[in-house]
Amino acid sequence: MKKLLLTFFAGACLAACASPDPEIAIVPYPNRLEPGCGAFPVKGAPVVCDSRTDERTQRAVEEFAAQLAAASGGKNPVAVAGELPASGIRFVVDDTLPEEGYKLDITKKGVEVRASHFPGFFYAVQSLKQLLPAAIYGTEPAPGEQWKLPALSISDAPRFGYRGMHLDVARHFFSVEEVKRYLDVMAIHKLNRFHWHLTDDQGWRIEIRKYPALTTVGSIRNRTIIRKERDNYDNTPYGGYYTQDEIRDVVKYAADRAITVIPEIDLPGHMLAALTAYPELGCTGGPYEVWGRWGVAEDVLCPGQEKTFEFLENVLDEVLGLFPSELIHIGGDECPKVRWEKCPRCQARIRQLGLKDRDGYTAEHYLQGYVTDRIGKFLASRGRRIIGWDEILEGQAPSDAIVMSWRGSAGGIKAAQLGHDVIMTPNSHFYFDYYQSPDADAEPFGIGGCVTVDKVYSYDPMEGLTPEQQTHILGVQANLWTEYIATDDHLEYMLLPRLAALSEVQWCQPEVKDWTRFVNGFRMERIYTQMGYEFGKHIFGITGKYAVDPVAGTVVVSLTTQGDAPIHYTLDGSEPTAASPRYTGPVGIDRSCTFRAAVLREGMENPTYSREFDFSKSTGRPAVLNTAPNERYTFEGASLLVDGYHSRPVFTSGAWLGYLEQPLDVTIDMGGKQPYSSVVLETLVQKGDWIFPPSSVSVSLSDDGTNFTEAAAIAEPEAKAGDPDGIKRYEMQFPETSARYLKVVARTVGSIPAWHPGAGGRAYLFAGEVVVE
Repeated sequence: MKKLLLTFFAGACLAACASPDPEIAIVPYPNRLEPGCGAFPVKGAPVVCDSRTDERTQRAVEEFAAQLAAASGGKNPVAVAGELPASGIRFVVDDTLPEEGYKLDITKKGVEVRASHFPGFFYAVQSLKQLLPAAIYGTEPAPGEQWKLPALSISDAPRFGYRGMHLDVARHFFSVEEVKRYLDVMAIHKLNRFHWHLTDDQGWRIEIRKYPALTTVGSIRNRTIIRKERDNYDNTPYGGYYTQDEIRDVVKYAADRAITVIPEIDLPGHMLAALTAYPELGCTGGPYEVWGRWGVAEDVLCPGQEKTFEFLENVLDEVLGLFPSELIHIGGDECPKVRWEKCPRCQARIRQLGLKDRDGYTAEHYLQGYVTDRIGKFLASRGRRIIGWDEILEGQAPSDAIVMSWRGSAGGIKAAQLGHDVIMTPNSHFYFDYYQSPDADAEPFGIGGCVTVDKVYSYDPMEGLTPEQQTHILGVQANLWTEYIATDDHLEYMLLPRLAALSEVQWCQPEVKDWTRFVNGFRMERIYTQMGYEFGKHIFGITGKYAVDPVAGTVVVSLTTQGDAPIHYTLDGSEPTAASPRYTGPVGIDRSCTFRAAVLREGMENPTYSREFDFSKSTGRPAVLNTAPNERYTFEGASLLVDGYHSRPVFTSGAWLGYLEQPLDVTIDMGGKQPYSSVVLETLVQKGDWIFPPSSVSVSLSDDGTNFTEAAAIAEPEAKAGDPDGIKRYEMQFPETSARYLKVVARTVGSIPAWHPGAGGRAYLFAGEVVVE
């Protein structure tokens, strides 16, 4: 009997230990993790480093021990030894492991970390810290926390060797201190490449001693455009740059966090800041001005003259002396050819090289290919390798060039098919300057677009590729452009928590990625808070569906969120708290209420996510689309037009239907009982994104749903460059009626006006809510 009981309890213990521990919430999640039994108390535990470890590893271990001691209130002495004890926290060299791999074994008796090189040890430390209370990331002692590590075994290594994050400091400049904070949070998530976008039309940010005017002149713009208001500037000088000593400091700081810094000197386009400093490098000779607006400037470097290449090689020689990275980014994107088409020197170069229009590309495209190839060979002669944005494929990029695919995944797929190595960074999933919430009502003003946390997480960089082509995918990167991001707080807000989702795309094998596990176990916001980072609160966004009864004046609301986070709500528009009613199922409310719902996660003082719903103007009636929206902007279809949700001007928010080739044509069944006399159609105008107001809007009425009579119409004059963007509302009034069917038609403008950069192309029409009163 005693033997049977022992067997039973042993089995029960094993079963309990195999259950997932909610505190084992490492991001990115290890590719192999087995829970054990019990825990190891770390307060006061000695830390021993294998004498074979290098100096960087020993510094990282010492820093970890110091943080642990300060937070726990104990002492964690560090020693370096040839023979390691059987207890405490041990860091052991194991040459059988890959460079970035590590093994971690935690038992009730101690902790053993095994790795072959510094990156593996560093990543093991990040996992250890995430297993401890978040207070280890803070600056205040927290002796009352449970300073213990759960027993487990981890064997881990990343899926991709290139795990990048980009930062644009040309549009807005960020100090060395903020760049280091950026590197710190990258390190927590085990990223290993920092793509530093240092030059552009709006500013040159790196000191080049041979060309001092690049910073004395090229780093300063005299004015900056206000929001997206064409020809409206603040008339305030703006600038900043990094000295070479500051850059060396950042490079070393990154290396101590297992991060390689990859500089980008964008060429031959996006060079207006350089041309302002040295106008003789352009096709026209200037004068030029550091650009105070965003977009693509037509003035670019002149490849028809040798001094352009002399300039580039001299600049790159100094860049190479600062950055030990094998990879050097040369941009290559968005380079207009209009100056080259008229430049005698460029045309002479084209004739000299025998370049012709072919395969859908002009001779000028191949001239850019010549620039890319020549700079690639120059860098290769110095043991380096180029990366370029996917436009470099348009001019036959050098065979060893790495292609960074940003215009979706298509460029990366094409590059892999051609035999190029590829880094996937599609704007559809990895542009972190896009809004991170489809609602965007509480978001800081931004460039537009929408990339949610779950969309980041969903990306599969191998999709659409054969096994052979997949071998060319070096990794994944997200980009953070800063046209509309001017402060440290805003920068961090846009980065987090999407960086956490990115890290799992980069690190985790496909079978380990699990959105439900990621969301339900997410605790990174506690770490961000301890470190003082601003972060977006949209990982647990709320989706609402509702049915309106216009006669009874009531609405039934159904809510969902991601994971198991609790939702609370109020009916007076105030911010919900933990004391507010908790949502447990559909709620019936008076239509005039201001319904506000919020996710309130355990341990968080403020709502993780909050959203307000306004049902007062929604028709809530069945609606049918008679014409199909563009396939990219269909979202929830006709229901979006009658659901009472009034989105901010974010065309990818999911709250706007986008039409390109045909008009919006929607029929709403009003029921035939309640009278009405006014219809308002909300449309979106963002001319910089090719979204224009309609040419006309009309409303027609019918009792049988077949025969309609026009009741009101509005004709819209052609849009002008100075017209404001935003949401436009078209109100149409008519004699009161109870007609059962109501049809709204809004026609696109057709071709884009001549003053616009997209002149002659097709304009989009975006429609939102239809309000009937």
